[in-house]
Amino acid sequence: MQSLAVTESSEIAQARRTVASLAGRQGFNEEDAGRAALVATEISSNLVKHGGGGELIAQPLERGDVRGVGLIGLDKGQGIADVAKCLRDGFSTGGSPGTGLGAISRMSQLFDIYSQPGHGTVVVAQLWPDGRAPRAPLEIGAIVVPKPGEVECGDSWCYVERSGGALVMGVDGLGHGLGASQAASLACEVFMTEKTRAPGAVLERIHTNLRTTRGAAAMVMEIDWDRGQLLAAGIGNLVAAVVDGTATKRIPSYNGIVGHATPRIRELSYPVTPAATLVFHSDGLTAAWQLDRYPGLLQHSCAAIAGVLYRDCKRGRDDSLVVALRRTTS
Repeated sequence: MQSLAVTESSEIAQARRTVASLAGRQGFNEEDAGRAALVATEISSNLVKHGGGGELIAQPLERGDVRGVGLIGLDKGQGIADVAKCLRDGFSTGGSPGTGLGAISRMSQLFDIYSQPGHGTVVVAQLWPDGRAPRAPLEIGAIVVPKPGEVECGDSWCYVERSGGALVMGVDGLGHGLGASQAASLACEVFMTEKTRAPGAVLERIHTNLRTTRGAAAMVMEIDWDRGQLLAAGIGNLVAAVVDGTATKRIPSYNGIVGHATPRIRELSYPVTPAATLVFHSDGLTAAWQLDRYPGLLQHSCAAIAGVLYRDCKRGRDDSLVVALRRTTS
């Protein structure tokens, strides 16, 4: 995953080249890679023209054996008063031909836009080979970005689908850089090995295996929409919440360091409805967010939810991880 600053016109070409290269690594043919590059160009152009500059997140996507490209454009500009009008080709507020958002929508297999007048815009585009998005039981939006100036990221996450839901983990390696990344990577390896166990047992195994590393914060959660239950076990400064309509239930994590000093690992149980969205993030984001400040956001994609929280809550001095996931309705 790459975070690209797009604050002036000269940076648009670099964003296009970066996304074209990512698409090639994801196995896109020349035509599909060109489509991804054009979408990146349109999003980046809008960031400069209408957002006062912003950030483009470019990430590889995987759904089973199919690999795609995800793009999220983030700005804190003037926002869009009438999104539907802006999606019509020929409408422009910046003197351009006015085909940007409409073109992004047509070329993407998933397109979403969330905007608040005076508070900025988030544009989401996902592209898949041959223009066919794979079907999946889970909708996921995730952003993982290293601390500014770092190449390696100490924040990570992983998941496996389960009958009725999923087992998922967020992990924050202590500190940042290579050592933090190694701890987080090992935690995910153990998670995948122990993926049939309950959250508390998985976290216990991760704790045992991380003793040779600098340690981490981690939270393991099993969400089962069929049974209406979420089980969670967490140590350290990971933040998680179940969001359902206007209600947000925060999931506590106990003090300690996975791999070093931890209290007795406890599993906590929470009720969930089929419409519930699970949100979790590292301490690279502040925990003071309230989704009721973003009218209608829960009706948008999980990628848009993750993008809004990352844009508005990132501290900017640490690795950043934020994930939103829910059951698909289709």
